[in-house]
Amino acid sequence: MLRRTIAASSLILATLAVTGCSGGTSGEDETYVEESPAAEPPCADPLADPAVLERNRNADRALKAALASGRADPIEEAQKAAAAGDFRLVAAVTVEGIDTREFGAICALRGGLNPRMARVVTYYGEDGEPSPEPSDTASGSAEGGSEDKLVAFARAFNQTLIADPAYPYRDVCRPLAAQEADAAGKDVGSARGAVVRAVSEAPARAYGFPDLGPLQTGATLADAARRGNIAAMRRMLDEEARELKKAAAAAADKPTAKAGEKPADKPTDRPTPTGMIDAPDLFGMTPLAWAMAYHRDEAVRFLLSRKASPSGAQCQALVDRDSPMQIARRSGWVGMVRRMKPMVSEEDYAALAEEPKLADGSKADFNSELGKLGERYGTIFHKDEMTRHSLTFKVDARGKMTSCEFAPKTISPEFDADICKLGRDVLEWQPGRDSEGRPVGGEGKVMIRLRGT
Repeated sequence: MLRRTIAASSLILATLAVTGCSGGTSGEDETYVEESPAAEPPCADPLADPAVLERNRNADRALKAALASGRADPIEEAQKAAAAGDFRLVAAVTVEGIDTREFGAICALRGGLNPRMARVVTYYGEDGEPSPEPSDTASGSAEGGSEDKLVAFARAFNQTLIADPAYPYRDVCRPLAAQEADAAGKDVGSARGAVVRAVSEAPARAYGFPDLGPLQTGATLADAARRGNIAAMRRMLDEEARELKKAAAAAADKPTAKAGEKPADKPTDRPTPTGMIDAPDLFGMTPLAWAMAYHRDEAVRFLLSRKASPSGAQCQALVDRDSPMQIARRSGWVGMVRRMKPMVSEEDYAALAEEPKLADGSKADFNSELGKLGERYGTIFHKDEMTRHSLTFKVDARGKMTSCEFAPKTISPEFDADICKLGRDVLEWQPGRDSEGRPVGGEGKVMIRLRGT
């Protein structure tokens, strides 16, 4: 919640979360109950596995300690990570999110990387300074060299990891040329708070690079899905089915526990295996999601015929940004969304619809203008309690506001009219979307808190 206090007029106005039908606003007097982890369904995502998360945390601690002491060798560390199956690139947190570009790599992924997908070694604040600052112990003088050494380490690590034969994500993350990485690093964490975007901005595709080479030895089901290689996908899934059948037969032949022995775990004691067809990768994408992202029609149909989930992995929901259904919907693949509709519940399908949303920066502009209303009207609100009001707009399929309602009304009809006028003048809306992704009209709402003291 952003709150602006106007000393001269003693009026406080605040905009809260903007939602449509969900009523997803937050307030100081509202509480939230979080389900215990035990209540969550089994999840096949390895990066949601506590053991994997702890392993990664320990590896990151060891890497940071080696960096701080000046003993970290990027080639050796990258080879160690690849041998352990840890393919996270080294990254920094900047004012714009997690970034690998200054560190010699670029990943094509809608929304960028999240903390699980990278090994964050430093933070760049708005002053442009890394935090914590890398130590120069055992690595030379401190004349501007510590940050340079960190960057040199990170670039060498990332390029070595991507070049390793075991690295499975070259379709998603690729190395940057040295001059491109240098340009990308000039403004990382600068006072302007911007990362250079003119150099090697993520490719035009939302997910993955457009130029894919031939299927390599050791390729994954996702590699085959990105290329639309149905023969390879069929071979992989059939081989997995044979292995699972063989394992099930061996388990059936296993003798039961004798008296006094601990019985084997029941099947319900373990997460239900989903196999490779719905297994998410480092980026939360299943093979079906990748086939959707690359618009591989025949590959999508094949995977759906093999019971791939439109929701993605067990941890995912239809509304998640990386679910196969959501990717198809956001890319305007209406025919495929309709094809998958019978495969999901009516409730989940309806949840795909979206009410209008504020355009980026629009709410901040609106907040900055609220103070001017405070200067004009603040003295008429002589009350200590804070009241909550809604500013509701009807928005058409083009994002144009067609009506405004402010409720409950205040004692000043002029203020009520002016706050609606402010909303019309300053706020910009993106239209709503139906369950198939087509623009539709809807309702946009801004919650406001008002108090005069």
